[in-house]
Amino acid sequence: MSFQFRLPDIGEGVVEGEIVKWLVKEGDEVVEDQPIVEVMTDKATVEIPSPVRGKIAKRHGDEGTTIAVGAVIVEVETGQAAAPKPEPAAKSGERYGFGTSSGRSTSDTSILATPAVRKLAREKGIDLANVKGSGPAGRITLDDLAQYKPEPETTARVPQVEAVSREGLVEQIPYRGLRRRIGEHLAVSKSTAPHYTYVEEVDMTEMVRLRKTFIALSGAQNQKLTYLPFVIKAVIEGLRKFPLLNSTLDEENELILVRRYFNIGIATATESGLIVPVVKDADSKSILQLAREIGQLSEAARQGKLKVEDLKDSTFTITSLGPLGGLFATPIINYPEVAIVGLHKITPRPVVRDGQIVIRDMMNLSVSLDHRVVDGAIAADFVQQVALYLENPGLLALGPSD
Repeated sequence: MSFQFRLPDIGEGVVEGEIVKWLVKEGDEVVEDQPIVEVMTDKATVEIPSPVRGKIAKRHGDEGTTIAVGAVIVEVETGQAAAPKPEPAAKSGERYGFGTSSGRSTSDTSILATPAVRKLAREKGIDLANVKGSGPAGRITLDDLAQYKPEPETTARVPQVEAVSREGLVEQIPYRGLRRRIGEHLAVSKSTAPHYTYVEEVDMTEMVRLRKTFIALSGAQNQKLTYLPFVIKAVIEGLRKFPLLNSTLDEENELILVRRYFNIGIATATESGLIVPVVKDADSKSILQLAREIGQLSEAARQGKLKVEDLKDSTFTITSLGPLGGLFATPIINYPEVAIVGLHKITPRPVVRDGQIVIRDMMNLSVSLDHRVVDGAIAADFVQQVALYLENPGLLALGPSD
């Protein structure tokens, strides 16, 4: 007997998932609870287990295909009348994920669109039933929403890329999985929040000296102690004084929600793309505790072993390329946050101090903000507050500012 296994409810607000990787082939024998496919949602990538023992008769959907919750994803030949366990939610084998969109869809779930697309459509008052999707299997994309115009005007379509004819000279990389989720998340951020960026240079000479001393005195040679834990502490002091940067905008209820806790997201580069693990309650942790946690999260991210909990509930994000950080950048806000700080490389530069040209360790610091919530003057004051603690790191020992 053939058992039709439907994509189970993976979590609250999830109405569809993208097939990232098949773990079995048609004809393979499987046992109950054996992982058969990896599916990515806006929240995480999960392994879906088989609810029955049998032979894989048919897979529905190729890798990169989006499938709705409740749709048949695989048929299993059981050889007898099947009495499977209730279809479970995915096992807790979450590996990685990205994004904070989690609103419930108010549209027909038979329409192929991610929760991020549905949320933006709801905010813009667009009925997805009237939008023609240009993605795989008619999937509605953010570009489709951006180009959509209500009748009687004709709906503009995204131009299709011409097929490549020069065989062997162009590499084709599938735009799917985490890479596509990152793109969709950043597109929502840029299309929703009016960005602007403020840049300031910071004298890190005393911080460089303190870090060297800290390593020598704390025995931290056996663990990687970067500047990031010190920066987190300085950023938190800036957020204490200018809490608007630690907020989110609830447009539906016309509220600015100021968070009085500090969950700091750390943008981390992996082979699959950029993800943002979160250091929870960072204000309550010491420099060495922060260093250990950052190291653990970064390693888990690179190995694809982060859990959903590691990626949720950030209130503010820091992005840094370390010594490759360049002169300055204009980072994109980790929506729905309203601000993000970018750290750049520390380099010795000639500067004027007390009328004399001296060599100091200088770093540029950039902050991008949502202008709907944070005005330029507040942004400048915030950066100056952060710079105060970075240039005078001994102040961090005094504890929270008033």
